[in-house]
Formats: sequence, C-alpha cells, structure tokens
Amino acid sequence: MQPPCLAMSLITSLSLLSILPPACASEFLDRTYLIDLGQGSQLSQIMRAAQNGSFETSNGSLVSFKDWYSTSWTDARFAVLTQLEPWLGIVWGASTGEYGQKYAIDPSLKIGVVVRSEIDKTSSISFKATTIIGGSLREKSCIADYGEIGGIQKVNCRLAASSLAPNDTLQYLYNMSPINTYFFSIEYRLLF
Repeated sequence: MQPPCLAMSLITSLSLLSILPPACASEFLDRTYLIDLGQGSQLSQIMRAAQNGSFETSNGSLVSFKDWYSTSWTDARFAVLTQLEPWLGIVWGASTGEYGQKYAIDPSLKIGVVVRSEIDKTSSISFKATTIIGGSLREKSCIADYGEIGGIQKVNCRLAASSLAPNDTLQYLYNMSPINTYFFSIEYRLLF
C-alpha cells in the first residue's frame, strides 16, 4: 500500500524527494512556493561595517580591519512555503553561513507554520510563526603585544588600540543570534 501523499509531504529535504513515489514528489513540489531568496543578512552587514576600521600601532604602522572582516562568500539563504492544506502551510529553509578570518556566521535552518482562516468571502486572517536554528555570529579575538606595558594578551581586534584594558575589550566581541530568530505575525486582509 502506497503512503498518503499529504503525510509524505512533511519531508522537508529536497534530497529526500528522490525516495518519494513520483506522484507524491510532484504533488509536494506543486504545493511548494519560494518565499525568500537572498544573499547577505543583518549580521553580514555588521561585519561589512567592521571592515572600515583601522588603528595605528606604537611604531606607526597602520593595521586595517579589511582583511580580518572580509569574506569570499556572503551568507545566502532561501525559504519556501509548502501548503499542506488550504488553511495550513509549513515554512522551511536554510542559509549557508559566512566565514572571515576573525568571525564566523554559522549556517542555519528556518522552520515555521502559517495558518489562514477565511472570515467571509472578502476577509481573512492569518498567523505566521518562524524560528531560525543556528546562524549565530561569533567574532574571534586577536593576540596583541603591548610590549613592556602589558606583554602579550588576548584582545578584541577592533578595540586593540582603545583606552580599554585588553581583557576588558573581550566583552565587546560580537556574539549574536540572528536578529530575526523568532518571528510572529498576524495579518488581517480585507478585499474591497
């Protein structure tokens, strides 16, 4: 006996589509819609801004942040909606992550649900909730030589030449979750 297509459509990995019966795979794809595709995130933008900094060492050399906070690949993402019923859909997607010499944005998975209810022929209300698993930004520290004053110490690269003590700069290392880790919305739609 062949499993019902609706139950099979809960499989959210395209790599698993090959094990579905062809009719179920086709139905799954027919009910799946691209809702987000892009490259870059708010965390990527924070790291792009960090590239603009620099400081001067005690011997007058300029240290630019560009190489530390640059990447050859900017975090890319996609999200799709798979409609399970006319009133129910699941949101799923992923992002690639991004890596630089002094930071990492982890890859992530996005999951969620959309529930829609028609109030009458001209109005509806919908609820959407999504969460992102992973995708955190973690900045790495530097090792700096403060000479006779402080010796070799771990320091926040961006604040190495500030008036803060090297150990005090470590609390300012970026360690952030995606800004939209949890998303909730209620939408009322009226057609006239």
